[in-house]
Amino acid sequence: MVVPVVRRILAPVEIADSREPEFDYAIQLAAQLRAELLLLAVIDTPATVNLIGRHRAMAGGGRDFDKALQDEVQAMLQKIVDKAAESGVQALGHLTFSENVEEQILKEALLQRVDLILVRSRGRSGIMKALLGSTAGEILKAAPCPVLVARS
Repeated sequence: MVVPVVRRILAPVEIADSREPEFDYAIQLAAQLRAELLLLAVIDTPATVNLIGRHRAMAGGGRDFDKALQDEVQAMLQKIVDKAAESGVQALGHLTFSENVEEQILKEALLQRVDLILVRSRGRSGIMKALLGSTAGEILKAAPCPVLVARS
């Protein structure tokens, strides 16, 4: 019996982007490897989130900003999980708040004992800057497992 080398893939979800996150590549890779796909959305700068929420509350916005933000991100994660299920891939979505996105991704990789981290890189200002000065670069430097950097 052949034991798969990659059983769990961690794929951070970029939530700052205004467009729908693209996860076809991650889903296809997980399907080909018969691996579980773990999605992680990290909402950074909680202080900023708290300030915006407080400002909206003072302005008469009756809705709890943190809750609305969490609901929006959870819905985004659920869409990806549902899309993965349609392809026969088991996927789980997780949301967390952290000041340091890279650190949280690395911590999750250790906690979940993933075999591969799949990160996206825009590569806007040259490949070296994209790999060494970005979130992808920081993950590459310190990851406890192999990292696959896919160009966005």
